[in-house]
Amino acid sequence: MSFTVTVLGSSGMFATRDRAASGYLLRSDNLTLWVDAGGGSWRNLLGYVDYDQLDGVILSHRHPDHTIDLFQLLHARMHGGDEPLPPIPLIANSETLERMDSYASDIPEAFNLTEVAVGGSIKLDTLAFSFFKMQHWCDTLGIRVEDGDGSWAFSSDTGPEGDVLELARESDLFLCEATIQDSDPVSVGHLRASQAGEFGASASVGRLVLTHLPPASDLGLSLSEAAATAEGIPVELADDGKTYEVGA
Repeated sequence: MSFTVTVLGSSGMFATRDRAASGYLLRSDNLTLWVDAGGGSWRNLLGYVDYDQLDGVILSHRHPDHTIDLFQLLHARMHGGDEPLPPIPLIANSETLERMDSYASDIPEAFNLTEVAVGGSIKLDTLAFSFFKMQHWCDTLGIRVEDGDGSWAFSSDTGPEGDVLELARESDLFLCEATIQDSDPVSVGHLRASQAGEFGASASVGRLVLTHLPPASDLGLSLSEAAATAEGIPVELADDGKTYEVGA
């Protein structure tokens, strides 16, 4: 069996003219999920699926560049037709759910708040989801999705002390953040592109895709720094609109 992952947003920290902030569309035969909802990803999502066809939303953490467009979906589901649409799952850690709920009191009317935590797992249709601890400035989940022989790992935002290796281990597709470059100051909450390459190699991933890319930076440099440490693993930059088939 297989599923697809479409990049809806790949810019780190804020959207640019060319890239939305973090967002991904996960689709299998019977399931359509929005994973992270950064600024601009809502508009890109609508190019692939009508909002009333979404079966749920997963948020990796509470930061606005991963959540802000959730409120577009909230308003669409509540006010886009003659009657509000039935609630769908909103899956996130407790901190993220509390922050979303505190911002908009009608969140529970549009979404069934579903708490997950580090070490936890859920199954939706044929997809098995597991959640890993990432190193960031708030509670942040790395997300691994498996269906039969196919696996996708998504680092969200993390520094090198996150549980990145276990998250990514032997995954077919590893979307790994690459927010900073070798010449940038150290960040405890983000990875260098070269570190993303190292993790990809150590985890023996099938394909490494760099995401959460630094705005106004030379992304060719990010790619070359990751490729230099990835030990022959295919490496590429995430591009908004690119779709990957996993497990085909």
